[in-house]
Amino acid sequence: MHPALRAVLVGAVACAVFLCAGLVGGSALDDAIANAVFYGLAIGGVLFFISQSLRPPADRRDKDGRMTVYVRYPNALPGSLHAHWEMGVAALGAGRIDFQPAVYDESVHGGRSRTLSALSILSPPRRARHLDTRQGVPPGFQIIALESSGGVIEIAAGPAALRTIQDSIRSG
Repeated sequence: MHPALRAVLVGAVACAVFLCAGLVGGSALDDAIANAVFYGLAIGGVLFFISQSLRPPADRRDKDGRMTVYVRYPNALPGSLHAHWEMGVAALGAGRIDFQPAVYDESVHGGRSRTLSALSILSPPRRARHLDTRQGVPPGFQIIALESSGGVIEIAAGPAALRTIQDSIRSG
């Protein structure tokens, strides 16, 4: 169900409940209506904004097959920036992933491009945990560990994008 429709329905039910409670409680009709409308709008609005923030991001892809991913090196030295998630845009090739760091979700290039090659899958996909989301990985993304020529890397992406990456690695 769309979050806006869910919020409207919950707000309408809350409005009806508060209206009935106000009338049963002995409030005047105009006071009961005002309170019911206020609380119905408040509850519906809060529900809408909460559901928008918890909604998994869509797997956005450009026309050329590039997708938004997050990359980190879990075996990096403590304190290294490589141990934190880095957002970027990935393009898949034969047995490789071309990763271009990006700034924000606008795909503005933010660093040198890297080619991740000699890839093999080390782990099945897992959901992003609290620590991952605190470092910027959107809720709903999944993470896999890969063995590459540069060591172990982890890639976080939306479920459909992650399946595409896995299929590309297996076929390459």
